[in-house]
Order: sequence, then C-alpha cells, then structure tokens
Amino acid sequence: MRAIPLRPLAGVVIAAAALSAGLPAQAQSEIQGAAAPTGNPVPKSISVPQSRLDGADKDGANFLHSNMNYAQTRYYPAAQINAGNVAKLRPAFTFQTEVLESMETAPIVVDGVMYITTSYNHVYALDAASGKEFWHYKHKMGPVTTYCCGPNNRGVAILGDRLYMGTLDAKLVSLDAKTGKVLWSTQIADPELGYSETMAPVAVDGKILIGTNGGEYGIRGFVKAFDANTGKELWSFATIPEKGHEGVWAVNDATGRNMLRDIAAEKKQLADKGGDFYKTLGGGVWMAPAVDKETNTVFFVVGNPSPDLYGAERPGDNLYTDSIVAVDLNTGAYKWHYQYVAHDVWDLDAVSPVIL
Repeated sequence: MRAIPLRPLAGVVIAAAALSAGLPAQAQSEIQGAAAPTGNPVPKSISVPQSRLDGADKDGANFLHSNMNYAQTRYYPAAQINAGNVAKLRPAFTFQTEVLESMETAPIVVDGVMYITTSYNHVYALDAASGKEFWHYKHKMGPVTTYCCGPNNRGVAILGDRLYMGTLDAKLVSLDAKTGKVLWSTQIADPELGYSETMAPVAVDGKILIGTNGGEYGIRGFVKAFDANTGKELWSFATIPEKGHEGVWAVNDATGRNMLRDIAAEKKQLADKGGDFYKTLGGGVWMAPAVDKETNTVFFVVGNPSPDLYGAERPGDNLYTDSIVAVDLNTGAYKWHYQYVAHDVWDLDAVSPVIL
C-alpha cells in the first residue's frame, strides 16, 4: 500500500496555465502526466473481440463494459457470492492511487486484469486478485481544461487489445492494454469552448462512441463515433438541432405537471431574437449510451440546457436537452426522442444511463 503523496486539489474549473504558481511540483505532475506509462507490461495477452463484448451479460468471470453489458443493466451472472455467504466477505487488498480526488470510475476486468481510472485521467492496470500494479498511465494534459463538477473519469472501454479513454482536455486516447502505451490520440472538441470528457466510452463494432461534457458552459452537445483502429471520426450527432429546437411548446412535463411557462413571451422572444442560440444551448452527453445490436440503435440521455437555470435567453422546448434520444449505430442518423422536461430551468436532466 502506497502513502498518499498529494494534498487535495481545489478548484472547479482549472486552466493548467494557472497551476504553476499555486500547486506543489508533485501535484502539477499528477495533473500534467507524462508521455509514457510507468511499470511493466501485463504478463499475458489481452484480447476482447466483439463476440465477448456481445456476450458480456452472460460472462460471470469478467466485467467488460463500464455498465456490465450493452443493455447497461449492471446485472452480474456469477454465483460464487450469494445471500448465504455475503456476510463473510472481507477486504482482500487495498490499492492506493496517486491521485487524492473524487473517484467515479467503473473498473473493467479482463482475464484477471483490472483496469481503473482516476481523476485527471490516470489509468492503472492491476492484478485483480492481489492488487499488484502492472503499469500506470498519466495522461499528458493540454494547457486548457474546462469542467464543472470535478476532474472525474468514469472508466475505459476495451475492444481487441486496446483501451479507450476520454480526457478532461477533450481528447479520445487509445492505449495498448498490455503495456499502457499510447497508440493514438484524437481531439474531440475544443476545451477552450467549454468541452471536456469524463464519461466512459462505449466500444462496439469497430466504433468508439463518446459524448461530451460542457452543458454549463454554452457548448453544443454531441455524440460521436470514432474508428477504433485509427481514431478517425466516423459520424457525429448534434444534440441541439439547428432547426426545430423550439419543439412543440410543451406545457406539462413527463409526469403531467404544469411547468408554468410563459409560452407567449417565449414565442415573442424567438420571433424577435431568432434561434441562433442553438450554437450554445448545451445538451451534453456524459453518461454512457446503451446499444441494441438487433436494431443497430444507440440510446443516450442528453443533459441540461445552457444557461441551465435561466430560460429567458433560450425560448422553446430546447430540444434535445433533458431527453432520451435514439440514433442509428452505423450512421448516427436520428431515430426518435422523448423529452421529459421541456425548457428546463431547474437542472433536472437525467443523472443515470439508459437501461434496456
């Protein structure tokens, strides 16, 4: 067990350029990272073909998705731990990361190897039985990061012999699962415009699916698919349509409760000022999408509009914020949506992933 070398890191929105004066050198190192992983390769070959990802819901020896399977049920089919012996569970090991910060990761476990992430985009490969560290990757952060709710990371995806992680400086990186070596890095969006990544990507059929944070900072949200081998963008779905984001001028929310909107005033605002605010209307996607392979459909929840608590500047229903959205897995084409809170001024977007 390691001693913790860091003090807690304060601040909600961090620009790396401003860190040099306020943090000790070691803390800066934990945020800035390094170009190469430390440690040793995993002492076995790691490979997770698509067939294993498809069958993850029946796999009681591994945990191959951040939410267990494409349906995101998190139901684990193993039977070794049951109602009769669960009270006898005791800690087997403790592993201390080098980052003293919030931790929201979901480990991936493959053939006895556990991959965990931490805040500031560290990745560890561990022996899942003993906690022994194999390798440790620290992402080399860019000069600007913009995030609202802690420097969290919710985990990696795996496909073949590669891991995939979104980063606070709005990149998607691919790592060798055996060594932690960076295979490619792709800039998803511009962090200076408010974009960042904390969600766990989803790997499916040679694609890496990922959304974006930034609903508090006037971004235009999206879900994108990237080629798993090259990092090339394959398609992008904008969660805020250029036309039609005003919706149907809903009076009630999904529960039937009247939202007390001044529809007449909103319509006048849209007529007078126009709808160009769609470019900064928010709608981040920060929970992993579910995938239905039979219908080639991706389902995800879209976050709050921007500004999130003041609706006068954004008349209309603000589609597709506060909605469940379905798109085509192969093309990203829109299929359908269901909005549960139109014109949200309470920050009531969903905080749980879609479950099929």
